[in-house]
Amino acid sequence: MTDNNAMKQKDGGVGLVPRIEKIGVRNLRSVGNEWVTVRFPEEGTLVLLGENNAGKSNITRALDVLFGDMWPGSRRLDEHDFHDRDSDGVAVQVAARVSGIACPYCGSGEVSHFSWMHDQSAASDGGDPVTYTFTCSSTYCNRTYVKKEMRTALSAAVLDADRRLNYQLSYASKFTMLSKLMHRFHERLLADQGRKEQLTELFSQILGEFSGVPEFAKFKEILADTAADFGQNLPYRLDIDFSAYDPSNFFRSLRVHPTLSDEVRNFDELGTGQSQVLALAFAYAYAMAYGQSDGTILVIDEPEANLHPLAQRWLATRLNTLSAPGLQVVITTHSPHFVDLARPENLVLVSKDTDGATRVVQRSRDDLREYLVQRGADPERTQPDTIGGFYAASATTEIVSGLFARRCVLVEGITEALALPELLRGRGVDVLREGIAIVPVDGIGNIAKWHRLYTALGIACYCIFDTDSDKMGRDAADLTRKRRDIMTALGLDPNLGESDRQSVDPVAVTPDYTTLAPNFEGAAKELFGDHWSTLHETAAHVVGESKPLRARYAAQRLTTADYSPKASGALDALIKAIQGNWEAQPTQGCEQAEP
Repeated sequence: MTDNNAMKQKDGGVGLVPRIEKIGVRNLRSVGNEWVTVRFPEEGTLVLLGENNAGKSNITRALDVLFGDMWPGSRRLDEHDFHDRDSDGVAVQVAARVSGIACPYCGSGEVSHFSWMHDQSAASDGGDPVTYTFTCSSTYCNRTYVKKEMRTALSAAVLDADRRLNYQLSYASKFTMLSKLMHRFHERLLADQGRKEQLTELFSQILGEFSGVPEFAKFKEILADTAADFGQNLPYRLDIDFSAYDPSNFFRSLRVHPTLSDEVRNFDELGTGQSQVLALAFAYAYAMAYGQSDGTILVIDEPEANLHPLAQRWLATRLNTLSAPGLQVVITTHSPHFVDLARPENLVLVSKDTDGATRVVQRSRDDLREYLVQRGADPERTQPDTIGGFYAASATTEIVSGLFARRCVLVEGITEALALPELLRGRGVDVLREGIAIVPVDGIGNIAKWHRLYTALGIACYCIFDTDSDKMGRDAADLTRKRRDIMTALGLDPNLGESDRQSVDPVAVTPDYTTLAPNFEGAAKELFGDHWSTLHETAAHVVGESKPLRARYAAQRLTTADYSPKASGALDALIKAIQGNWEAQPTQGCEQAEP
């Protein structure tokens, strides 16, 4: 039982609310033989993020297997659904830990787990490869067969490219949101015996009114006689169906439609983005009304699709503030607007390992706090309850976007972020094509902070910062302290951050970091000489006085001839280090900094 559910029972609230606590999957498509497990947060949206083709959708497929439209015991997989397309050698398994679902067998326990397995090599006597069972929390209950009401207590509404608003607000299956609403409405409508008798009496009155129309009564009589005469010995006859006028059946006539200026519109008139928003509104209303007894898992695949950036930000704000009993929201996204660093425990970083199998990184606040402190964060100021707010307060769109990259390069400012990709492109490397994000963190003092968070979430990270050898006095001491912090975050000797340990080379490359002496502008002038200075001056007449724009302008206009052996050697070494292929050898024309 979750603390949340236990609290409701203790306080005499609405009682248990069905919810999923954790789901695990193995051997499904990109998910390999190692279990991939995701925990559901107590509050807020569960966010699956990462680069394209990492396997986010395969995790939501696992949710669909257990809680989607199709009864799990009837689901069959195709060859491509098995990891490495090996349907004979592996078994696909999906398991979920749940709470708030009473066991209908023993009456004293709760359903604690659902388990589903598709194993071609271990089929039952009847040849069925699927095993679908549950586990009760009571040690005295040994039942395993899943009853319908146990499974449907939690149901997943999936909004993806094929199943958006038209699907969920239709009668496509008995598990769509509209179908569930109809069922619950009918259930509540007839739960009161007095209301049920009153509705029956109203229906009798309606039939009496219909029969009071002479022409209609005559038609009904002729219809019955004629059908009997024409049918001879056939058992079937024709009669008029009045069920549409039965008040107890009104729920079957429920329809949901979009309106604009109080006029009814067609769903086909809506854009995909609008459909996403309206479907979310429907799910929220349903959860608020019926969430005390039902659990709804709303799975939204890329909610940012077809929404402009401002609309993305607005919808993300609404998703992050949703709070309804029984409603759990899961999204897969490629948009930084849907990443809420204030709730780091809600983030699941999805990527692929060297073997191409999907892996995930998800940290609790306590676990995250331990990792950060081990890598130099202040143990007094770094507390589980404040970590999220600390990072969310200083996050920028560029910083959050780095969470979607294959590798990240942390730099001090916008100048490096704009100009460095152009210099690397001059050596044949397009960082965008390689999934490398160059992220400005607004100063050397923030590099360690963000390096700690990125690596805690499993993102390979590299640092580039200035030696600032032209600084003196208190400024120099403060910068030394910040460099020492960087070394601690990198797991290196903090003394490497001391001023007298910094290389005088314009670009000094090590496996974990590179220094620019004394800064980016000085390093570029040293590598490219007077031509860089000329281009930098010319840029002022074209792009204005902005240093970052002038640096990018100059970098874009360097020619092959400008890349001397010294410049080429330094940048080639930097490229290998950023890519994780650093070689322990001096670069041509540039002394190697001490590692």
